[in-house]
Amino acid sequence: MDREPFPLLTERLFSLTKTLTMEYGKRPTLPRGLRWDPRSPHICFSWRDERGRQHQQSIQTDDPAKALAFKQDFQKENRKAVEDRRVRAEDQGRLSLVEAAKMYFTWKAATNREGTIAREKRIFKQVEKFIGASVQLRRIDLELIREYQQERRKQISPTMRKAVSPRSINYELQLLRGVMQHANCWKGDLAERYKPLKESNSRAGKKATNEQLMKIIETAKKNEYWQLAMYCAAVAAGTGCRSWEIKNLQLQDIRIAEGRLSIRREIAKNWKEREPRLLALAEWGLDQLLHRARVLGATAPEHYLLPMNLRKSRNWSKKTREKWDVTQPMKTWVKSWRKLMAACHMPGFRFHDLRHTFRTQGAEAGVPLEVMMAQLGHMDRETSLEYVHIQQHALQRTQELIEREQAEVLRAARGREVKVHPRQAEAAAGGWSAIWPSSEPVPAPKTGVREAQASQHRLRRRYSSSVPLM
Repeated sequence: MDREPFPLLTERLFSLTKTLTMEYGKRPTLPRGLRWDPRSPHICFSWRDERGRQHQQSIQTDDPAKALAFKQDFQKENRKAVEDRRVRAEDQGRLSLVEAAKMYFTWKAATNREGTIAREKRIFKQVEKFIGASVQLRRIDLELIREYQQERRKQISPTMRKAVSPRSINYELQLLRGVMQHANCWKGDLAERYKPLKESNSRAGKKATNEQLMKIIETAKKNEYWQLAMYCAAVAAGTGCRSWEIKNLQLQDIRIAEGRLSIRREIAKNWKEREPRLLALAEWGLDQLLHRARVLGATAPEHYLLPMNLRKSRNWSKKTREKWDVTQPMKTWVKSWRKLMAACHMPGFRFHDLRHTFRTQGAEAGVPLEVMMAQLGHMDRETSLEYVHIQQHALQRTQELIEREQAEVLRAARGREVKVHPRQAEAAAGGWSAIWPSSEPVPAPKTGVREAQASQHRLRRRYSSSVPLM
């Protein structure tokens, strides 16, 4: 686009000034800091906020005296608001624990899901109950937190029915630390000397054998009350999905013809959509759940696979006479699952352990780590590597077969015949020969301690005479 010539631009500016002068009359000279608004007959001024950004404020008057008084009052109120905010930030230690927690969770809701905030508020109730909701933040010290760790460790969890784990206590105190950091009160001894409880290095859950899975299905078929949990267990064991991912499945997310599910971003733990594949066991469970959903009235794509039972809701049972709501997912099947596990003589086996079972079977079958991460929706490699210990049997067999392949190299290196170890000969006859074919190689035994010491002694004697002394 061509620029206008300078004389023409000057002429237009002069014309605009003349028009404003004719429309509003001759404007008087204003005090310093005030100016006439070119778009209106009023006076305006510019000001900067705490972040240094400039703003323009119209005074809605053409009287210079009133405009100057308005500007002075405006600047005074601004300075007072900034000072009040600074004082509140420095004096947040006087806030009660419940007030500070409310401010913290309100701020955190901007970057976290509503369900996450509700769960953390429920968990933080334990901290408020022990310390006291009305206790000021500045009264919370290191000794109080250590006392909380000791007393909380002695309590029995009503859901897990065992002592509260160090991981749960650390999570509760992590929320407390977030509340106090948000109020600028986590400093001094708290920041330097606080230590969380020691947790177990591995959090991998239990694995169910095929016999146990068959027992769960056979037992659940005898009791109609347990069948819903059984079908959901089949989906978990055949896909590795989490329990809340199964609860929040909609009809549009299920694609049995394509052999996969669609885990939407809003229900995934890592906020990433994924499409896990369906094993035959999961397809069987989904077929049963789809039939149940259609009987209960779920027909639209946005309807849930597991509709909510309104009769079991304290809130909805008083508002409606309907029994099922296909627009809301069910909340839990914990009670029926625990009773089913008790009948199967598998106490302590959680529904989430079916996910561990799927991951364990994949690891033992040699499925690559990245493939399992995509299927399970793990956020990092560390989470999947917690299952490395379950592959020791496969690694042992791999070691034996690779040693068979390297037997000739080892024989050439040692200069003598290598004997076949009975255990390695037995492993050689296993099913791994199809993966690493070989023409009757000889396995190599592990080097003994005495042989290794003799070899080191020979090397020292060989090179001690050839190396010149300095």
